[in-house]
Amino acid sequence: MSYILLVEDNQSNADMVIRILSSAGYTIKHTLRGLQGAQMARAERPGLILMDFDLPDIDGRNMVLLLKKQLGGQNAPPIVAVTARTGEAEMRIARSFGCSAFIGKPFLPEDLLSVVRKLMPVTSDGSARSGSRTE
Repeated sequence: MSYILLVEDNQSNADMVIRILSSAGYTIKHTLRGLQGAQMARAERPGLILMDFDLPDIDGRNMVLLLKKQLGGQNAPPIVAVTARTGEAEMRIARSFGCSAFIGKPFLPEDLLSVVRKLMPVTSDGSARSGSRTE
């Protein structure tokens, strides 16, 4: 079964995302650090990655580039920027670094679910599967 990798250094934010997505039928694995997230993604490829940009050990934008390269470029799982860095310029940067979507913090639960469902729909048997990418 495919899972969502959440790379988020704020435990309260992570708990909220996990609660929202778990209640919608998704399996989530969480790490507080970017480099640990890259290691997890290489070891057991996720169906989707939710990436904070402000991480303590590596800039999340650079993490996106690293993951794209390590996980197969165009064939890499979709990566969604979930960040407090909002604004049109930051959205353009996220896209240019390879993000499939952008969610600014704070966000509404339904906005998170909408983006995740597009990129990783839950099947009729309740399991998540990798979806289409919007690159």
